[in-house]
Amino acid sequence: MELNKIACMDCLEYLGQIPDNFVDLVVTDPPYNVSQKNNLKFGGRVIIKNFGDWDFGFDPVPVLAELRRILKPNGQIYVFCGTEQIPIYIREFIENWFFRNLLVWYKTNPPPRMSKTNYLFANEYIIYAIKEKGKPSLSTFNFSSQSTMHNTFISGALQGKERLKGKNGMAIHPTQKPLAILKKLIEVSSNPGDIILDPFMGIGSTAVACKELKRKFIGCELNPKYVAWANSRLNTRNN
Repeated sequence: MELNKIACMDCLEYLGQIPDNFVDLVVTDPPYNVSQKNNLKFGGRVIIKNFGDWDFGFDPVPVLAELRRILKPNGQIYVFCGTEQIPIYIREFIENWFFRNLLVWYKTNPPPRMSKTNYLFANEYIIYAIKEKGKPSLSTFNFSSQSTMHNTFISGALQGKERLKGKNGMAIHPTQKPLAILKKLIEVSSNPGDIILDPFMGIGSTAVACKELKRKFIGCELNPKYVAWANSRLNTRNN
């Protein structure tokens, strides 16, 4: 398995090529299954609801089974997920893993609620677990301080310079995650030189975070356009 490379291929096909007990940490952002076939029009504005075919019908269970096989015995996992997916993930992690925490990313600039008939979706969630039930002290956990190790991340959704945009000014990837959050997860649950896996690389944010933190990475992404953007980002970082 070649390190520090993003493969352009299907997730399960890629994971099947990785040996047992190979990686130290998984940090990944799979599909949320929140897309709708048709975009909405409201007040003369078009609200994009269809992120792409990849965001329909995703089943996390077979992916989690492969990830558990690939992780080292004391390896850890962080999975970004949508609100309706929380019961699915937590059930799997309680039954087959060592569930540790539900982390919350609170966005200070959530999308507006056009209909004004419900609360704004200001939160996204990150499930944290360990592969094996046992002593958490056997897993890497770089606890910094009582004041900084809260299970809540507070930041804006990406809209500034970090957000990758095309020539038309539109975001390249609809669900790009902040490097600051990814780097925090990686710093806490791994050490320099460890191997980090992301089987849903998107435009390579996990890989970029790993490179900046001197971790090794492996992963895949199905969309060749996203892989090209990810490699472009990686090439701008110092080795």
